[in-house]
Amino acid sequence: MELVRWQVALGPRAPGLPGHRKLRERLAGSLQAFADRITVQEFPVPLPSGRELCANLSGLFRSRRPRRPPVLVGTHFDTRLIADREPDPGLRGKPIPGANDGGSGTAVLLGLLPVLRRAARRGELDRDTTVVFFDAEDVGGLGGLPFAFGALRYCQEELDDDTAEVLALDMVGGRGLELDVDAHAQEHPPSLRLTGELFALGRRSDPRAFRGRRVRYIISDHFPFLERGIATCLLIDLDYPQWHTHADLPQAMAPSSLATIAGVVERFLLSPAP
Repeated sequence: MELVRWQVALGPRAPGLPGHRKLRERLAGSLQAFADRITVQEFPVPLPSGRELCANLSGLFRSRRPRRPPVLVGTHFDTRLIADREPDPGLRGKPIPGANDGGSGTAVLLGLLPVLRRAARRGELDRDTTVVFFDAEDVGGLGGLPFAFGALRYCQEELDDDTAEVLALDMVGGRGLELDVDAHAQEHPPSLRLTGELFALGRRSDPRAFRGRRVRYIISDHFPFLERGIATCLLIDLDYPQWHTHADLPQAMAPSSLATIAGVVERFLLSPAP
């Protein structure tokens, strides 16, 4: 939660805003401190207000003795430039604070970096693991741009051909956490298998959050990878009342939700191959 509050204190992190630049610098520095190799993929985004330079930030944690193909875990760090679900019409054109939508997944993965570093040094990683902070996810619908624009650019230019699985996080810190299942996974057997694995793992610690009763078609950072035929799983709770509003603040979140997701992601990445 402290990492969420710190992000919100930077201000909105939409492309072109000061908070976006400050957060990008912090993320790059954190990856530099913990990962074996970092990559900064810059790309322009044609927003209605003009072209802005965005960047996907990735860090590779190498396995000493890889026994499985590489895995990627990612989240978006940018926030929405407009509050299109805001009840007050006068505020809809202003950028949201993005505590949960942008801040939650970023906080989880920032907290995971030192854990992965220790595991890599101890020889406890059985596969190469890439952590990606995606930019320009929340530009969808602005000037005809798609959602997950940054993840799409990553797939086109940076994706390791050996990557076998992708786990994406988005809005995982709300109160009363109950995760949705992306219906696209049901049409792609490798993604359905991976989603089932993650939800089964999650039910051990939080049966309610991982019930998997809501199935919806969802576009987020996982989707460009799924379109490439890679097994993907998205962890997201779309029933977050503060989504794309100015009420998306830390007080609308629950530390227990972040703890649940952090624990599941850590177990998924560090569990040995069966």
